[in-house]
This record gives sequence, structure tokens and C-alpha cells, in this order.
Amino acid sequence: MIALLVVGIIGIVVGVLLWQSGKARKADPTKDPATRSWGVAGIALGVLLVVVSFTAGSFTTIPAGQRGVVIRFGAVTGSTLGEGLKTKMPFVDSVVKMSVQTQKYEAASTAASRDLQDVKTGIALNWRLDPGAAAEVYKTLGLEYINRIAAPAIQETIKQITARYNAEDLILKREEVKGAITESLSTRLLQRGIITETVSITDFQFSTTFIAAIEAKVAAEQSVLEARNKLERVKVEAQQREAEAKGEASARIAKAEGEAEYIRVVTDAQVAANNAIAASLTPNVLQYILLDRLGDDIKVMIIPSGQGLSLVVPEIKP
Repeated sequence: MIALLVVGIIGIVVGVLLWQSGKARKADPTKDPATRSWGVAGIALGVLLVVVSFTAGSFTTIPAGQRGVVIRFGAVTGSTLGEGLKTKMPFVDSVVKMSVQTQKYEAASTAASRDLQDVKTGIALNWRLDPGAAAEVYKTLGLEYINRIAAPAIQETIKQITARYNAEDLILKREEVKGAITESLSTRLLQRGIITETVSITDFQFSTTFIAAIEAKVAAEQSVLEARNKLERVKVEAQQREAEAKGEASARIAKAEGEAEYIRVVTDAQVAANNAIAASLTPNVLQYILLDRLGDDIKVMIIPSGQGLSLVVPEIKP
């Protein structure tokens, strides 16, 4: 716009000179009569260029996701322009556009853990500029503010948090470590006008000695686990055999008890039958049975004796 203004001023000056030259043609017949007309055209064009440059210099456009920091005579005024078409003082104010969209910053730092192991930690930071702090950030830090703020803040935060944990715990308690880094880093950056959205731990790198020690520990734990599993398997197998033996013994006992019960029932029945038979064999019945079973050639004499009968059986001759 300044170049357009300069061209317009030059056009006005040239036009005035040509117009003055045209007025002098009456005094000097050699002067071109069209010179005055060219002077008027030059003046008109110059005025138009000046008006256009002033008009264009009075407006600026701030794209979406940005803020405009107003600079007047090289100094930050403190005012910030929002998105859209905005007005400003032409040729006096300039506008520096700063993004307030989410951006990503990555960094890595090496620090000592509580057990004095060197750990290299990679960090990915999603951040954005606080729109209300844009003017102050530009005034104090310029456009490269993120490198001037985030890099040392990340370095200091990683060193501070890493020193709280043993190297192994950095892996086992990764989410806890991430939360501590996020809280500390967010506080530091917000003080300088940077809003932290998310912090991610992208990598942990340990020394070769520590890695070898971890691998040995894992191998030892694996061996112990295998031994425990084997012991448990042996215990289970022993319990299974014991259960089978108990089951077999119980089956045998049940069988023996069944057989004994069977014998008892049969015996009781036989005894009951014998008792019934014995009870039914009165002397008269016995005599009847005896006589019934004697042959036809055997003679028997029954002689009264006391209250009963005496059975006299003669000798049987062949």
C-alpha cells in the first residue's frame, strides 16, 4: 500500500508540473497545447491512487484460527484483532497475525531416575496460543515463542518428574508419570500464554546395561513362574490321583457294605424261616411225620404213657 501511495503522490506531482507547463503555452507558442490535459490526467490518477492506498490501508483481514496483533510505529499497542475484516489506521498501524489453532511440539530430554539410571524421554505436546495473551507473547517473545518457552519447560519438567521414580517404575507407572508431567508442564506454559491440551510420552530409552538387567530379571521371573506352574501341575495331578484312590476305596467300601447287608438280610430271613418251622413242629406233628414216612412192613404200637402217647417202634428185620 505504501508503494501505491508513493506512485499516487508522484503522479500528482507530475500532473501538477504538466498542468503548470500547459498554462505557460500562451507565453511560449512552442509549448504543446495537450500538455495541460496530460497534467490534469496525471493529477486525477495520482489522487485516485492515493485514495485507493488510504482505503486499502484502513482494512485488514484476519483468517479463521488467527489473531492480529496491532503494531503502531513499531510498538505493540496491546490491542488484538479477532477473525474477519477489521479496520486500522492506514500507513500507521501494521498487523502481525498469530495462530491460535492447536499445534504439535515434540522434544526429548535425558534425565537421571531415582535409582540413577539415565533415561531419555520423548514428549509430544499439543498446545495452542491463548488468544488473550497474543499481544503480550509477541511483545516479549516474538513469533518463535514456542521454541523459547516449551523447550526449556519440557527439559526442566522431565528432569524433575523422572527423578521421583525408579527406572523400572517409569514403565510400570507410565500413566502416573504422564499425569505428573502434564500437570507440571501445563502450569509452566500457561504462565506464558500457552494452553496445554494433551501431553503424550512417545518413548522411554534406557542404557544397554539397564536393558540387559531387565531382560535377566524377566528371564529369572519366567523361570520361577514355570517352576511354580510345574509344582502346581504336580499338586493337581497328586490331588487327582488321591481323589481317584478315595473314589475307588469308597466304591469298594460301598460294595462290601452292600454284600454284608445282603448276607444279613438273607440270614435274618433264614433264621425267621427256621423259627417259623420250629414253632410249627409240635410233638403230634413230628409223630405224624414219622408215621407217614414209615414203610408198610413196619409195625408200630402206640401205648398210652402219662399224658401223651408212647410210640414203640419194633426192630425192623431185614
